[in-house]
Amino acid sequence: MHGNLTGIGGIAALSALLVPGMAQAQTPPPAPVYTYDVVSIHPSAPGQTNSRIGPGPQGGLRAQNTPVMALLTFAYDVRGFQFVDVPSWVWNDHFDVSFTPDKSEKLPEPGTARSDMDAFFGRTRQRLQAVLRDRFGVVLRAETRTMPVYALTISKSGYKLTAGDVAVFPSVNANERQATAKSASMKMLADLLSSELDRPVVNETGLDGIYDFKLEWTPEIDPAPPAANDGPAAAGGGPSIFTALSEQLGLRLESKRAPARVYVIEKIEKPSEN
Repeated sequence: MHGNLTGIGGIAALSALLVPGMAQAQTPPPAPVYTYDVVSIHPSAPGQTNSRIGPGPQGGLRAQNTPVMALLTFAYDVRGFQFVDVPSWVWNDHFDVSFTPDKSEKLPEPGTARSDMDAFFGRTRQRLQAVLRDRFGVVLRAETRTMPVYALTISKSGYKLTAGDVAVFPSVNANERQATAKSASMKMLADLLSSELDRPVVNETGLDGIYDFKLEWTPEIDPAPPAANDGPAAAGGGPSIFTALSEQLGLRLESKRAPARVYVIEKIEKPSEN
């Protein structure tokens, strides 16, 4: 995993690009319905070590020391390896970006209904898509490709998750060895695992609640679950992420092939400052 998941939607900067499968469909992504009022973009000051995407003025968005890839993954709600034909600067150049929405938004609070929270994040993503289109010149082509994925399922012994508190704002804080979640959905866990494993993870648990959990594992050089899903021995003798999922959360990952969305970058350019 690369960096902490913080702020509005988390930052997951990944280092592997998708190995193409069979293209099944090619379409441009839908144009954003929601847009922005005022936007500010500047190259980040050198020497910074922390990246963050979080709430901005008037319910907008503020990104600090953020690679463009992190903006793309948040805007389109996919992982970095689901973008194809990516220039190196998209991974490496960091920017400070802030925008106000075309219509002021009230930020979600603890206890906000999940449907309202999801709708807010959806509008914020569309507004960031508009910024990427207008200021970074982004032109994408969406494709559906058959590729290896992991299915997140419940172990035969049952899951080991604690119910979350609806009054607590959902969060997942993670590094390369552990993750702590509060009132998190299984989709949030699937996104975390996808970032760690560089492969799409599909939530097939059937669990639609919110949960608290802590997951600790030892990173592997070449993570791949064996048939028994016990996970290969990890460096240092600690549990692999597959073993940790089973032992600590009562969940498992099953390898399969399935259609998944990817975005081919047809055009992207460095923005001018303002």
